[in-house]
Amino acid sequence: GIIDTQNSNSGNASMRKLSNILSSKMVQGYHHCHQQSTARLFMNSDEEGQKKSVTGVIYSPDDNQDQYPVVYLFTKEGCTLCDKVKDVLQSVRDKYPHTLEAVDITDDDKADWFSKYKWDIPVLHMNGIYWTKHRLTESDAIEGLEEVMNSSDGNSFKERVGEPDAGEMERRMEERQNNE
Repeated sequence: GIIDTQNSNSGNASMRKLSNILSSKMVQGYHHCHQQSTARLFMNSDEEGQKKSVTGVIYSPDDNQDQYPVVYLFTKEGCTLCDKVKDVLQSVRDKYPHTLEAVDITDDDKADWFSKYKWDIPVLHMNGIYWTKHRLTESDAIEGLEEVMNSSDGNSFKERVGEPDAGEMERRMEERQNNE
């Protein structure tokens, strides 16, 4: 584009004004959407209109299930990134036995998990402890499973940093808006 050097200051002021207006509209839009139930964005129904849940054990070792780690996959119906994580875990399950259990964050009894993870699935926990979010490589899977298997009690896992909490982030954003 052509730059008008004579009116650059007024152009900058116009851009700042436009930016402020857009930011204000985005915040208003956020609050409007936030006031609506975000759960409906994630609802999936079958032909009869019944909500489908993907909660449950996906697979587990055939024998001595209690001696192996349990990986919890926080997910929802139709999550393709979750499918990729599940594929990675399945690819290492013969050498690193574990149970994989899906937790559908859109289930009515999972509102707390939905509040935390609604924008970040897939989220993984190892033996109930936060592990990772969004993606998982084969080497990450092996490292995490080996950590548990090689621990002194065969069950320990160190919580990782970066656990998402969308609900807390939204509360802080709303608080900041109310203080302006």
